[in-house]
Amino acid sequence: MTDHIEDSPIKKKNRGGQPPNSIWEDINKGEAVGSGKFATSCKYCKNTWSHSEVSKLEKHLSNHCPDAPAAVVRRYMTKVMEQQDKSKSSKKRKYSEG
Repeated sequence: MTDHIEDSPIKKKNRGGQPPNSIWEDINKGEAVGSGKFATSCKYCKNTWSHSEVSKLEKHLSNHCPDAPAAVVRRYMTKVMEQQDKSKSSKKRKYSEG
């Protein structure tokens, strides 16, 4: 029996953690300012942040960036709306008998 080597893509070692966010297609990542935090700038309007959360960057692209293409605005508007719907449905509501 002969060993048969198949052509297959080389698998990269899984480093764990969260997968990269698609936000980095539309936001420039600058210098590291802390553990997992980076200075950032918008690729479209050049607005800069010393460090920011991904959700704030998504809100910028969905509502506040004057130069973002319509497809980008729609993509992030959908994400922001889904996050708002998820947070509304996960909040506990008080039930009062009366």
